[in-house]
Amino acid sequence: MAAFTVDHSKASQGRYMAPEGFYECVISEVKLDQTQSGKEYLRIFLTVRDDVDQDGQNESIDWPVWKRREPGRNDPNGFPLGTIQHISRVTKLANGLSFESFDDWMTAITRKPIKVEIRHEEYNGNTRAKVAYVFETERANMSLGNQGFVEVDEGELPF
Repeated sequence: MAAFTVDHSKASQGRYMAPEGFYECVISEVKLDQTQSGKEYLRIFLTVRDDVDQDGQNESIDWPVWKRREPGRNDPNGFPLGTIQHISRVTKLANGLSFESFDDWMTAITRKPIKVEIRHEEYNGNTRAKVAYVFETERANMSLGNQGFVEVDEGELPF
């Protein structure tokens, strides 16, 4: 049995760019990041779910949420309050839930399913896929094992 078969119909060059449309995804990682010029943003990595019949299964979508230039006093960690609350709602965090730190909130939304709409936009002569809207998932039942996550018991941890 062959370990690998060449299939030119599946060839691509460069990074995957999701076609415009709706995708059921899981938030695979959330971290604070910054551009080379020092502009800070929340970098949310989405993985297109492979347990839903859709194009781009297991592909990654990068979703930046930009820090405000002049944050208000209610903007968590300098990010727009409305955006952070919307992400909390669509990931189904309980209303009234409190977090000791912004890092705790980032951890809480990781591995949560959401639905996104991708639109293409032109920027500096290049076309990019952009997360235009975020919705509650229509497929709440999700097998995390299919998404690259493995459940472990505390006794199985090496540290």
